[in-house]
Amino acid sequence: MTNCRPYLLFLIASAVLVFAAAPCLGELRPQEVVVVVNANAKGSVELGKYYCRVRNILPERLVALRTSADATISRREYNENIRDPLRLYLTKNKLRRQVRCIVLMWGVPVRVLGNKAAPEQRKLTDSYKTKMLRLLGRLAVNYKLLDTVALEFPAARTKTLRPVGRLFSAGAGARLDRPPKFEVLARKLSGRLKGKQAAAALLTDRKKRLIALRQIAALRLDTFGPADLLKNMPSEPIPGVPSPDQLKKQAAADRAELKRAETLPENPATAKKLIDLATRRYGLVIAHNYCKRRFRTVNPDWEDASVDSELSLLWEQVRVSGDNGTSGLYRPGPLHGARPNPMFWRLANMKIRPPNVPDGVIMTARIDGPTAADALRIIKDSIATEKTGLKGTFYIDAGGKYPYYDKHLLRLAAIVRKNTKIPVVLNTKKALFRPGSCPDAALYVGWYSLQNYIPAFKWVRGAVGWHIASLEAVHLRAPKVDEWCVKMIQNGVTVTAGAVSEPYLRAFPLPEDFFGLLLTGHLTVAECYWRTVPSVSWRLTFIGDPLYNPFRLHPQLSIYALPATLVGRPEIKPTTAPTTQAAENEEL
Repeated sequence: MTNCRPYLLFLIASAVLVFAAAPCLGELRPQEVVVVVNANAKGSVELGKYYCRVRNILPERLVALRTSADATISRREYNENIRDPLRLYLTKNKLRRQVRCIVLMWGVPVRVLGNKAAPEQRKLTDSYKTKMLRLLGRLAVNYKLLDTVALEFPAARTKTLRPVGRLFSAGAGARLDRPPKFEVLARKLSGRLKGKQAAAALLTDRKKRLIALRQIAALRLDTFGPADLLKNMPSEPIPGVPSPDQLKKQAAADRAELKRAETLPENPATAKKLIDLATRRYGLVIAHNYCKRRFRTVNPDWEDASVDSELSLLWEQVRVSGDNGTSGLYRPGPLHGARPNPMFWRLANMKIRPPNVPDGVIMTARIDGPTAADALRIIKDSIATEKTGLKGTFYIDAGGKYPYYDKHLLRLAAIVRKNTKIPVVLNTKKALFRPGSCPDAALYVGWYSLQNYIPAFKWVRGAVGWHIASLEAVHLRAPKVDEWCVKMIQNGVTVTAGAVSEPYLRAFPLPEDFFGLLLTGHLTVAECYWRTVPSVSWRLTFIGDPLYNPFRLHPQLSIYALPATLVGRPEIKPTTAPTTQAAENEEL
């Protein structure tokens, strides 16, 4: 038989090289874009027409809506003046499957509010909020009780593990003066439990040892539930601690009761019962998470979003009958705050798919800023920079509020330094870059200066970057504010992102994901954003020309330096990673 292995290796190597040299597979094209303008905002229509002309977008892909020229609109205005007319237009023109991205021009509102809450809804919201505070107080007491384990050995005033406080000295569980966030306190308690259990097991006095181990078992059961206690059962039998069989039997009974409670109509009384059952069945931590999710679901203050993030769900739960779409029916789903983004590359690697993932999402972006002139400059800079490539320094500002997040910024710096020739300036100090200290700035990511732009940068044309903070796009149309999105755009940034309301840190794309993908030149800025942002129907807005690709002609990073799922490449690994044109020819 002829040995076909060398020929097979040749085919694989050829396929790898062809893929590596392919021009930006899957890149967003002009014919896949629809441009939305506001006929009620002076200059918006003209700006949209200009964008269509210079980006070779068909004139019929320009949709002129009539809505408020204000930056913030009500939910009703959004539904009636933006969402429904746009959906009808795309349906009537049979563009649903052709359009991959919606571009919102300057003049289209930036933020949509939630629905007005009914009195019953407010009562339910308040009940969940009260319950979360009580769960935090109870966790704080458990944390204080743990201090006395293996140090004090009071006689138990109960035969079971509940109530927890009766296993300790009176007054030992005084509340913390200022308890930290629930998640932080739970992490600390979990770490300290291990040390306390190890110390208790070493006690030579059997009576004291059993008291200490029983106290630890009670704290585990109350805080983390029966499952955690089962995994950390003491090796010796302890009076008052149920056996594994007893725990499993009680858990089954609690689970059945919890299932029955979930079928009841949701009101303050049933909510309290449900959380109490969840606390007994799963412990304080899971009960708090459940309570927080329910709070966000029913709380109207969690129903606001950026208009473009909300529009990404344009096609969710749409039923159309008839060829022209005029008889289509739309059944909007309930508003739940942030929802998982099905385009998010990390979602594909999750073993358990999170709940509430939308069926489909369409990419969105906005070409916007304090004035129409700022938006026009973004368009011109994007087109000009693509011809020459984006060149300059990458500034990364770590040393923010949370050390665990700084690791992502450090990881990004390491990737860029190892795999590209782009100059990197990394700041790990608590103080931000000083005013005027960052010349030739092409790329930037950093934190944390809330609504207080630091004029450290001299931006090059086509610059890409954002500042990670809570409220940097709240007043996007106000030229005189000091929010980062506003000032970065005014000072020359071409692509940025920011929040129209508190988004929480997890809402932002991880820096190594977005900038790593961007540097490959594999996709446009909009595609890089939508592959790396975790949530939709939420509070981030992405500002920039979605067709802009500053590294298309001059890629700086090999796609093989990034996870396969992130770049959408096959899992074929060459013997040597192909070098990019930039690595060979460009002096940066």
